[in-house]
This record gives sequence, C-alpha cells and structure tokens, in this order.
Amino acid sequence: MSSPSTHPLRSKLATGGCVKLMSLRQLRSVDAVFILREAGFDGFYIDAEHGVFSLREIADLCQMAQACNMTALVRVHSAEVGTVGPILDCGATGLIIPHVSSRQDIQAALDLAKYPPLGRRSMAAIGPASAYRRQPAAEAVPQRNSEVFMIAMIETAQGVARAEEIAATEGVDALMMGPMDLSLELGLPGQVRHESICQAYLSAAAAAQRCGKHFVAGGAGGPPMADMVTAGARLLMGGNDGAYLIEALQKAVQSMQEAAATAR
Repeated sequence: MSSPSTHPLRSKLATGGCVKLMSLRQLRSVDAVFILREAGFDGFYIDAEHGVFSLREIADLCQMAQACNMTALVRVHSAEVGTVGPILDCGATGLIIPHVSSRQDIQAALDLAKYPPLGRRSMAAIGPASAYRRQPAAEAVPQRNSEVFMIAMIETAQGVARAEEIAATEGVDALMMGPMDLSLELGLPGQVRHESICQAYLSAAAAAQRCGKHFVAGGAGGPPMADMVTAGARLLMGGNDGAYLIEALQKAVQSMQEAAATAR
C-alpha cells in the first residue's frame, strides 16, 4: 500500500486539489477500475451497504485500485467487528460509515478501524492492506492507522445537529450526507434538493470546515456541486455505475430512434 506521503487521496487533498469519485453498486470485476481510470476518475467507493459484494470481489477491486494508484473506499452496511477489519484487510483506502448520528456512533467505527492504541483492530501480518510487503509491526501500525480515511455519513436530523461534534472526533477525515435517507427522516421523501436538505448540507460543510475536516459534495442531493466546492468541499462524489449505464444506454437508444425516424 502507498506510504502516507504518496497516498493518492491524501496527497491530492493536501495540495488543495479536488478528488473525483463515484460509486460501484453493480460492477464487480476489476475491469471497472480501468474503465473509471480511463474516464478520468481518481477513485471510487464500493457500495457494500446497498450493493451485493463478496469480500473476494472487494479485495480484487481494492488491489487493482492500488496498482492503478487510485482510491478505493468502501461504504459498509454497519460498523461491526466482522465487517470493518476484514474490509480494511482487503486493501480499502478507507471507509464510509453510514447512519452516523453522534460522536459515539463514529467512535465505535474508529475503534474497529484503528490498531491499538487508537483502536482494537486485529492485525494481519501480510495481505492486500500491506501489498504483501513484510514490515515490522512497530512501523506498520502508525503508518496504516494514519492511512485509513474515515468518512462519517450523516443521514438523520440528529446527525445534522451534531455534525460539529462528529467532525471534531479524532480520526474522522470527512463528513458526507445521505440525502435520500435524510429526506425520509425529515418527512420529505425523495425531495433531495429541498431547502431543508440543502441547508443541512451547508450546515454540515461549515461544521467540517471549522474542525479542519473535509466535506463530500455529492450529485445525489443538496446544493449544486459547484456551490459546495465554493463552500470548501474538495471530495466530489458522482453517481453510481448503474445510473450512469442506464443514462448512456437511454441516450444511445434515443439516437437510434431518431435515426430510424428518418427512414419513415
């Protein structure tokens, strides 16, 4: 795995650059990594909350991302000992923890994602997380602890109200919003651009900035991405593979229908 100085995600953020990401929910083969790189993305997150992925598939995608110097995050279903450690052992750059409503929620995930003394993650001597390099534990522990990129996903009114305490938690690198679940929570099902949702985005982004943390600007809801970049966001999250594929296919069919219409 990259050393902290060459960690692709942290390196780009450290220079003030914007990191372009999208989510994988349907594509499971390593071909997806090459396709995303060719398209110009800096990385992706594997949606293990709503997608169906085996640990083998997650490991393959993460290792190929390493080889391509790309970022591979994983959104877990929940912060459990049988999930967090194994996924990081697969070589994931970091984790997106959903449904974070308090400092306690994210701290529970951090405890599982960090080795002692910062947490209680179990260590595998060699594997995808170490790119199969042998390294003394005294060197590996602080390096890997510093590399794991932790994103707290806020999806409730309580989480919005406590965004600053969540962002201030040591080990949290960024905040991210879950606009669909937040819209359901606020009684605005599917209204992901509603003023209340947009205000939640701006409030959480401001909280992250006050704590010196990053914010994820997403195309799934909230204010326009350009507005969130103006507000300080440098992590840019596009859509998911299924949605992009359907959109491209619909355009292809439309062009065919237009061509066919000329034959009438």
